[in-house]
Amino acid sequence: MDLKDKIKIYLDQIKNLKGVENVVLTQRDGNPIQSSGVWLSKDEIFNVSSAASAIYNVGIKLHPKNLKYILIEGKKAKILIAPLNNPVHESLNKILEQQDILKNMNEFFIGITAQPNVNLGGIFLQTNNCLKTIKTTLLSSRQTFKPPLIEYDEIKLQEILNRFKIKESDEENYNFSSLLFNISEELSWELNKILNNFSLTVLDLNYAFLSVEGGFILSKILKNLKLSDRTIDNISAMSYSLFHVANRCAWLLKKMNAEDILLECNHSFQFINRIKDGIFCSEIGKNKQKLGLIRLYLPPFLRKISEVLKRTEKEEKPSSFDIKNLLGEMLIK
Repeated sequence: MDLKDKIKIYLDQIKNLKGVENVVLTQRDGNPIQSSGVWLSKDEIFNVSSAASAIYNVGIKLHPKNLKYILIEGKKAKILIAPLNNPVHESLNKILEQQDILKNMNEFFIGITAQPNVNLGGIFLQTNNCLKTIKTTLLSSRQTFKPPLIEYDEIKLQEILNRFKIKESDEENYNFSSLLFNISEELSWELNKILNNFSLTVLDLNYAFLSVEGGFILSKILKNLKLSDRTIDNISAMSYSLFHVANRCAWLLKKMNAEDILLECNHSFQFINRIKDGIFCSEIGKNKQKLGLIRLYLPPFLRKISEVLKRTEKEEKPSSFDIKNLLGEMLIK
């Protein structure tokens, strides 16, 4: 039996669980290996796999050694992205290590789409044996999966070349809009107060911050003294990037916006929640509070932050950008 056919058998088992709609096994580079479920076209599979790959790679960058899964939640569906890094049988591990096979623990991941009322975390636990078997099959086969090469006919090549032709025009004007948050000292103090109360309510908090487009932080609180401001800035940028791509993936699959994202790791939870034109991100340890209790704590604080942000003045200022005038002003007379 072909390797992909073997994998499809296990993917079908996951697909047959109640509430599961689609399952796809993908390489880290975004190349889909096998899928089970209802897809509109091959292009959709590649688009979703590439978006999921971007989400997965950012998740691995944030938590390189202990990421368990990424859960994206929206009004129409839930999307789970999980690496195939579950430990296989100990004796097999030794064989794979001796043969230099067991090196790339994060090379493959699985994406599952399910109905919004389904407990995907529970499904992930139910499919643990299937995922282990898929991983063992992939690693022991030593087979690599490369994306198909794209061939173009003369007409398609000409269309591509035409896109690179220089457009002749006497004048070029570009319009752009800038998004500005005018936050007074009073509102900034209120945001800091909300985050401080959040840190007192949620035990074992490592950090929490509110960031806007691009990952620029408006307010933050650090409980883990080992984290520097620069580290938090990097986490903010990557978390916003992850949320942005997750939103795209959710739209490709279900024409919906991503509302909440959970990254479960071995020792902590990272939450990324949509708020107005930004995100609220927090990392909380697993030692003192359960996931269900933390989920109950989050919504009231998110509502308070949203109310404060509604009071900020959001202005969109269209401006005319004339490159010739700009360069002319830069000339030294």
